[in-house]
Amino acid sequence: MRILVWKMEWIMLLMNMLVILQYQIDWTMLLLHVVEKRKMGIRLRYKTQMNMEAWLGPMKMKNMKMVREGGASFPYTVIS
Repeated sequence: MRILVWKMEWIMLLMNMLVILQYQIDWTMLLLHVVEKRKMGIRLRYKTQMNMEAWLGPMKMKNMKMVREGGASFPYTVIS
């Protein structure tokens, strides 16, 4: 009888470990999804900037500056 109880405890422990592992896998997949979306957004912004530079032709884009107007900050591009 004791052996049966011991086996049941081990089975329950293993099942709990599998559930925890599944949650960890789910969180890892979610994190990878978020990171991939962020990378995709960065690539899209970079591509947009490259298209803008090509469209502007001889005009040169300077680095982004932050402007504070009425308490709100927003970036703008200086073109010379």
